[in-house]
Amino acid sequence: MCLLLLTSGGKCTDIHSLFVALCRAAGVPAREVFGIRLGKESVVDITDWQHCWAEFYLPGYDWVPVDPADVRKMMLTQNLQLTEAKTEAYRTYFWGGWDQYRVKLAAGRDLTLNPAQTGRPLNTFGYPYGEIGAEVLDFMIRPNSPIQ
Repeated sequence: MCLLLLTSGGKCTDIHSLFVALCRAAGVPAREVFGIRLGKESVVDITDWQHCWAEFYLPGYDWVPVDPADVRKMMLTQNLQLTEAKTEAYRTYFWGGWDQYRVKLAAGRDLTLNPAQTGRPLNTFGYPYGEIGAEVLDFMIRPNSPIQ
């Protein structure tokens, strides 16, 4: 995480892990949320559209979603600076809200599934997970894929 503070990048998991750590260090309950994005068209392959965001707890309100990684993504893809109005609009939008194209799969880390998986708890549940007997399947190997 310290490297993330010194660089301008990182994946959504890196950025939200840091956000959660900073919240917790300040005494604010926070957690990571793992899920997947949906396509805007009626049929689209979302196989690689995993995403995570964060939530912090606001007493008297509930869990508030935040997605600084999507703000950073918009800044990079649109070549925006922190001081620009469009960046501020993204920061406002992704602080307390998100688009309707997300499905939440799990909150937090070190997860035990139901029924329980073989072995240790899962670090995250943002990627497919499966077992046959006691053998964990590798979700990166797809049928008829050259990567086998």
